[in-house]
Amino acid sequence: MALPEASAWAIVIGVVLVAVVIGFRPLLARLAARNIGRRKSRVLIVVAGLLVGTAIISSSLVVGDTLSYIFLEDVYARLDAIDELVSNSFNGQLFSFAETNFTEIGGDLAVNATPIDGIAPALLKVMPVRNVVGNKGNQQITVMGLNASHEGGFGPLTLLDGRTVDTDRLLPAELYANERAAADLNATAGQDLTLFYGTTNQTIVHATVAGIVRDAGKAAYESRAILFMDLRRAQAAFNESGAINLIRVSNRGGIADGVAYSDRVTQDLRLSIATRHLLLRVEAVKADDTAQAVQIGRDATDLFLVMGAFGILAGVLLIVNIFVMLAEERKPELGVARAVGFLRSDLLTTFALEGTFYAVVAAALGALAGLGLGYIMVYFFDRLVPHGDVVVTFHFDPDSVLTAFVAGTALTWITILLASWRVSRLNIVRAIRDLPEPGTQERSRDVLVAGILVALGGLGLTLWGFALDTGMGKIPGPPVLALGLGIVAASRGWARAAMTLAAAFNLAWILLPFTLLNQATDNVSIAFVMVGVILVGSGILIAVFNVSEALRALLRRANRGAGRPVLKTAVSYPTDKRFRTGMTVAMFALILFMVTLISMLQGLQAASLDSFVQQQSGGYDVIAYTTSYGEIPNFRQRLQENFSESLFAGGWNGTSSASVMPAKVQTVGGNRTYDYTLWGVDNFLIQSNQYGFTSYLPSYVNESSGARETLATREQVWLSLRYNHTLAIVDRTAAGPNQFVPDESRLRVVPGDRIRAFDAAGRTVNLTIVGVLEQALQFTSGVFVDQSVVRGVFPAEERYTAYFFQMLPGVDVPAFRADLERVFFVYGLQTIDIREQIGQAFDASQEVLTLMQAYLGIGLLVGIAGLAVITLRAVVERRTQIGALRAIGFTRGMVLSTFLVEIALIAVLGIGIGVALGIVLAYKIYIVYFADIVVFTVPWPNLALIVGVASVAAVASAAQPAIRASRIPPAEALRYIE
Repeated sequence: MALPEASAWAIVIGVVLVAVVIGFRPLLARLAARNIGRRKSRVLIVVAGLLVGTAIISSSLVVGDTLSYIFLEDVYARLDAIDELVSNSFNGQLFSFAETNFTEIGGDLAVNATPIDGIAPALLKVMPVRNVVGNKGNQQITVMGLNASHEGGFGPLTLLDGRTVDTDRLLPAELYANERAAADLNATAGQDLTLFYGTTNQTIVHATVAGIVRDAGKAAYESRAILFMDLRRAQAAFNESGAINLIRVSNRGGIADGVAYSDRVTQDLRLSIATRHLLLRVEAVKADDTAQAVQIGRDATDLFLVMGAFGILAGVLLIVNIFVMLAEERKPELGVARAVGFLRSDLLTTFALEGTFYAVVAAALGALAGLGLGYIMVYFFDRLVPHGDVVVTFHFDPDSVLTAFVAGTALTWITILLASWRVSRLNIVRAIRDLPEPGTQERSRDVLVAGILVALGGLGLTLWGFALDTGMGKIPGPPVLALGLGIVAASRGWARAAMTLAAAFNLAWILLPFTLLNQATDNVSIAFVMVGVILVGSGILIAVFNVSEALRALLRRANRGAGRPVLKTAVSYPTDKRFRTGMTVAMFALILFMVTLISMLQGLQAASLDSFVQQQSGGYDVIAYTTSYGEIPNFRQRLQENFSESLFAGGWNGTSSASVMPAKVQTVGGNRTYDYTLWGVDNFLIQSNQYGFTSYLPSYVNESSGARETLATREQVWLSLRYNHTLAIVDRTAAGPNQFVPDESRLRVVPGDRIRAFDAAGRTVNLTIVGVLEQALQFTSGVFVDQSVVRGVFPAEERYTAYFFQMLPGVDVPAFRADLERVFFVYGLQTIDIREQIGQAFDASQEVLTLMQAYLGIGLLVGIAGLAVITLRAVVERRTQIGALRAIGFTRGMVLSTFLVEIALIAVLGIGIGVALGIVLAYKIYIVYFADIVVFTVPWPNLALIVGVASVAAVASAAQPAIRASRIPPAEALRYIE
């Protein structure tokens, strides 16, 4: 049964059950309705507090819906009618093959009655294109040759005026440009373009723009800037006679529903290729991309649910607190009801009906509020998070809102039932007299049994966790076991010592610098929530069982002054109502814990930016690379002719190059192949780079001398590549400690391991890993070898070249990049400013974390609502006490101070526990995973702002009831009967 259908059935069943109860027990329904209508202002506070959890669930689902929708729409826009692609691709490179292969495959699909409505060949090339008249060029323009006679299944091209055309309308020297290409080239119809094609020898093609076509249908392919030519013209122009490099397949049906046939079509394509022994591969691009888009939505939902889990838990605590207080408020009334014949089940039903009203109203409002919250999150996602050409449009599935409503109702209702069951177990006489429930032998026995059961559960989790090496058992097992043993000891009268020791052990278990997580198999999200709950829960236990003793000791040592009676009175109520105080403190602590942890991550990023840039750059400032040309002829000579040596640190020695080869890599003896990049570095790069190592071999054999030489320094390890061409260096993505989330698609090697790298034609080089870099590189990730290895084994047409520049301080880097791209434009040279690229990614990450902090801040509403409810109840409970205090000399100011100090104590405990545990957990994560990657720092200004805002909000939420309490006349308060 699908989740939305199950949600609908849950609503129907719930309505039927409530109707049955109301029909058979109308008196209980009237009692529940009377209780709801007694204090309407409190009902509003209760509903406001309860709806937050549902709003978090609803917004998480809505954000996931939106992201799935926008990325699905992007897939449909990029691929249009294309469902599968057939190519001779190798590590991202397209190699040409005979056009007759297309004819053979098309014939096989026709014989097999494969459910397709279009199959067409294409010749796709990427190259620099210049518009002389428009005075603009672009190094990465896609040129696509199409055969119009096969384009029926993919639709025509549409000119800006709405007329439809195709490549068969073009004259021999004409082409169409889509809107992206026209913008990139500043081109209009009738202008001449110059195309520079070639990987080893430059071919110059001149063509005229016949028209500009809309970025729609096949003209929007992969959101590229595209020039469309007739296939025969493209083959002749680019010396690819009788060759293509892409076959596009459109499945039967529309753009979205054709993907249903992908499995069948892919199978038939692969059967045809295998039968004819063709060196081609099939990619179900639309099926893969749509699955990825849906997964992005799920991941976003999971992320927001994990972030909001602490707010949801705070909401659960608020529900428990509210109903425990309602029970305390109505205790005499409940005792009278039991005395006149009400059963415990009747009390439970009455509370359940009242709770159902709160649950349904709060869940309905929360589900709708979640829509607004989701819209806000999507709005800021669009403004703050880079998302390329993907169009962000708010979208939600009504089923998600329904699911959030049911989840919120169920969560609230189950919590209410548990709280109501606890309330119904009261003693009639003590309830009528409003006396506390004393400890009895029966209660001690119940506590003992509960402790034993909890301890056994913890033991089982522990054994399971260590047996299967899973953090799902190792993380919660020992803490649950310790808690169970603490409960057992508490049943014998040692509650404070036992629970304090258990909580201290739990904190140590989670925070000591060792990892409990199995990174390969464990669900990190669930593990994180468990860690947070254990830490905060343990901190609360220590506070609840010890803060009263600490405060009393402090008061005994305090001077006898005017403030001492206020402090003593303020402390007595929270310490007497431990359960209520603990629940409220936990609401603040859970939220502040997560907000602090995110703030710490922001601080770690900010403090590590410079060191991260240094690690990633290896001492270089600019990287330039060609992707459409193998190697620029006489590059150094042209560089010296057009640029000054004074631009570079170290002069011309501050410029280096690497021959870059996309290849397949596998360990010798292994059977798994990985897409990898070989970097054939020149002598300048070997000597001038600043990349360090996390591990390397102790020695190597110098091929020129035959002697074994010791490796003791970073420089010696790099120089070993020059003197032994069988050696290679890998960056930390392939090996090394502290890989937080292992990537299953990455090579895993250590120094001394042997690997083989090969190309599409089977050319192979065997290598031994001599060292592992201490950095996981972003721009130059791969395997580093001497340049002669790549040049000697692999042909120039398969390679491209990267150039590295160390700039002197004060050089205008943007101007240098612009001049470099201009001078070498015909070779498609593009440049990267490493600091700029990292800075942009850093800024985007900081914005996302700030967005998450704001999202989590909504959970503070739960704590604020909880504090407001507690203060309201405290004023009612202690009205007579307030009158007595005023009668013995307390002034209005002293009464107000008493309540404000009480509020501040609860807020400070919650905020302090949350912030402290967030800092300590961040430090553990740093020590275990990132100690040698980032710089640890505590962002005190940010934390001070967080603490200040939370404190002010907490006090402000409860100030009005406190002020009202201070203004109650003593005589009225003493005569008050609730």
